Amino acid sequence: MSKKAKTTPKEELPPGLVLKDVKGIEWEIQNIIGSGGFGYVYCGTKHKCKTRTEYAIKTENMESGPLFVERMFYLKNVNEEDVKKWVTIKKLKELPLPKFHGFGSTIHNGNKYRFIVIEKFDKDLETFLQTVSDSLLLGAVINIVRQIIDALEFIHECGYVHWDIKCQNIFIGKKPKNNHVYLGDFGMVTKYKTEDVKPDKKCANNGTLNYIAIDGHLGMHTRRGDLESLMYNGLEWLKLKLPWKNLTLPKTIISKNEMKDAILTAGPKKKIYDFNNVPNCKYYKFFKP
Repeated sequence: MSKKAKTTPKEELPPGLVLKDVKGIEWEIQNIIGSGGFGYVYCGTKHKCKTRTEYAIKTENMESGPLFVERMFYLKNVNEEDVKKWVTIKKLKELPLPKFHGFGSTIHNGNKYRFIVIEKFDKDLETFLQTVSDSLLLGAVINIVRQIIDALEFIHECGYVHWDIKCQNIFIGKKPKNNHVYLGDFGMVTKYKTEDVKPDKKCANNGTLNYIAIDGHLGMHTRRGDLESLMYNGLEWLKLKLPWKNLTLPKTIISKNEMKDAILTAGPKKKIYDFNNVPNCKYYKFFKP
């Protein structure tokens, strides 16, 4: 089988198709609400349920891998009891991760698929930003960043890094929680090391080029890499241009290292580039050894 066949969806599953998860709960597919290299995301409901609550059903070919990784992350780490304990200890209103509702596999037209069922949101941050003509206020960006850091702290405590932070993977809560955001898509989560961390070319440059941390370009999965990626996103949410935007991979790496050197040389108070409306200490701390 070709590499392409393993990483792209074979077909769209039809509306009305019923999927049974490992607990015997039945989920009915409604329509496609998203897609990617791994497969499709559908809006779905519990089959024959009067409430008609909508869920997101993510699918992929059984030969693919990202959804398997995401499923295992949820199963191993995001159980209700541990989440409640974490929220209580950290004094949070909630854990800003999508809720996990089930998983299973199905065969359609001779093709086998795995699926997971998670909480559905109306829009992601990218969709929201497309409706905003000006930059977000600094206070709004800080609010988003704080919530994503809450999510990352939990993920890091579980021993993983997220490794794909971008606005397409950040979801906006429904009213009355429309000021809440949730970090999703765990198809690239990876265990991190705290000792003997060395560059690994096989793992280098994985992710979305603009937001890959410097450690990521070296193939090192680190917690600070997640925070660095979040910083790059935050600058863009303020409508500030990342210096390496639209550059090639080699030039992007050079530009990110130049920015790191400029920030560390300037210190926590001096302004650099055109980041005049950003407290310098915020991004200075991300790079400080």
